Amino acid sequence: MRYSKELVIGITTVATIICFVWGYNFLKGKNIFTTKRDYYAFYEHVHGLEVGQPVTINGYKIGQVTEINFDVSYGGSLLVGFHISRPIDFSKDTKVEIYDMDIMGAKGLQLQPGTSDVLAVSGDTLQGDIQISLTEQVTKQFVPIKDGTERLINVLDSTLRSITLLTEKASHLIEVNHQSITSAAGNIDTLSQALNSQRKDFEAILNNMKAFSKDLVDSDVEQTISQVDETMNNLDLVLADINSGKGSLGKLVKDGKLYMEMSESMSQLELLLEDMREHPKRYVHFSLFGRKDSPTDTIN
Repeated sequence: MRYSKELVIGITTVATIICFVWGYNFLKGKNIFTTKRDYYAFYEHVHGLEVGQPVTINGYKIGQVTEINFDVSYGGSLLVGFHISRPIDFSKDTKVEIYDMDIMGAKGLQLQPGTSDVLAVSGDTLQGDIQISLTEQVTKQFVPIKDGTERLINVLDSTLRSITLLTEKASHLIEVNHQSITSAAGNIDTLSQALNSQRKDFEAILNNMKAFSKDLVDSDVEQTISQVDETMNNLDLVLADINSGKGSLGKLVKDGKLYMEMSESMSQLELLLEDMREHPKRYVHFSLFGRKDSPTDTIN
């Protein structure tokens, strides 16, 4: 059976159109030969999400992003449409998160099932959410390090400036006092020579100190200390006897009557000495020829 040329051309044209439509929708993430359910979510920013990216739940691909449109009626938010091609049901309070699929920053959608008993149906608008990206996590971790590094650099810069200024001042001070420093160095050299010339005397002094230390170690220091302790104990006993009135010295210190008698005796002795000084002939008789004093002299 032969077909006419026009029929073949017509069939080919229809098949081409069908393939073109299917391919165009397939590239947009739509498959016209599979059953699908469409859902939507609003976002303030899609962070690079593109049409055709996968939609997953717990890492399992269940659909694709089909459209991203700018919706003026909702305050300029972006309306993201996606379809689910797998027979999976989820609640109406399910969140649709934009997340990082890899470290290169490719974005996708993932469903975070809710707890409501009401199931979502095709055409519902779900709650959109954005999961913090790996880049943002790294940035948050890096910001404190960056701030600390900047503070450290500032401290190092200030320290280096202070060191530079101190070095300049030290150089200026050395330059101004160059003559004094040279003179001081000369004096130190002279002192070193003098000390070196007296080295033998120092050695003799050290040897004498060593000998004295050895003699001190060899001497019976403990016995000497014991004797001193014994002497101090005896002195304490004597002082205790004096305070208690024992012995002549103790009686003299403690007995007031004895003190008065001694004071009276001393006064009489002073009167006697005074009288002997004024009238020595009353007490001393001396004659070259053995003559006795007349009674008159004795009376006088």
